Amino acid sequence: MFGKLSLLVLASAVGYAWVFGLESWRIFPKNDVPGMINMFHGGQSDARKLDRESLAAEIRDYDRKQTTEGARDIEMVNQYYNMATDFYEYGWGQSFHFAHTMKDEGHDESIARHEDRLADALGLKPGDKVIDCGCGVGGPARQIARHSGAHVTGITLNAYQVARAKHHTEKQGMLGKVEFEQGDFTKLRFADESIDAAYAIEATCHAPDLLDPYREVHRVLKKGGKFATYEWITAADYNPENKEHREILTEIEYGNGLPPIRTPEDVRRVAKEAGFKIIYEEDLAQDKKGTRPWYHRLDMSWWEYQLTHFTCFTMETLGLAPEGTVSIHGMLLRAAEGLVRGGKTNSFTPMHLFVMEKI
Repeated sequence: MFGKLSLLVLASAVGYAWVFGLESWRIFPKNDVPGMINMFHGGQSDARKLDRESLAAEIRDYDRKQTTEGARDIEMVNQYYNMATDFYEYGWGQSFHFAHTMKDEGHDESIARHEDRLADALGLKPGDKVIDCGCGVGGPARQIARHSGAHVTGITLNAYQVARAKHHTEKQGMLGKVEFEQGDFTKLRFADESIDAAYAIEATCHAPDLLDPYREVHRVLKKGGKFATYEWITAADYNPENKEHREILTEIEYGNGLPPIRTPEDVRRVAKEAGFKIIYEEDLAQDKKGTRPWYHRLDMSWWEYQLTHFTCFTMETLGLAPEGTVSIHGMLLRAAEGLVRGGKTNSFTPMHLFVMEKI
């Protein structure tokens, strides 16, 4: 009886998506974009090494770390991406970040322009050696290499993301132009003063201590080399005395595998301590002229959120997805709610751009 009910829910979800044209929702893969049926199964997941015996145990341990003071460590970040990477590719594509978006732009266009802005800010040119700190599955590295001609090395803690990045790179004919490796951007393998430029897109927010990646990037950059980073930090209207603002940051931290969210002044202080001079900064989220809100793709109806959640529930019930899938999706829904609230109250931004130079 329960199985028949689950099938009915799944069939209803398919019908709803077809009638209302929800292109972001799909059971089966489209081109190289995973569908719900691919989540945590098959060749895509062979490289994922869970720290515990199941996804369900992984999410329980992640929850413990997020709610225990001092327990938000590097292992927690790796756990988060073991659980979230498939969902990110499913819902967002190969570039796991927000973008400054004009009203007449599509998602892919704005994502590419957001990445090109970094390449231009760094003044990249063919032959430059560049590192991407926290590369995900490699979307930004591939775009920046195409745009600039520079050679980009992407670094991520997560072995599964390295495998996905290499898969996409080979399919797109970009072998030799970009490369990817598992590593910790607070402990880079590169020699002192051996890299021309570096960037991070919504990635250093995961570092328990921001000084660690900034100091390490400073070490490997050549003198005069630049580092550009989009930081997840508090925005112009954030008030630490405002209870709602504090709750919003807690939701964002829990749903995105983060330590406590920092302020712009934290970034400025750390950059100076690491040996950088900030030569440009701008919170692109404050540009309201002819733009869409940065969170617009997350600001969906209740039905759109529940459609994917019901599908996760049905597939887990039928054994098509492992135990814990629903909990992971719930974690990401909590993140989405916090991000939208953070954007609407202007208490949080994911795109405060800092460009700094090694002095």
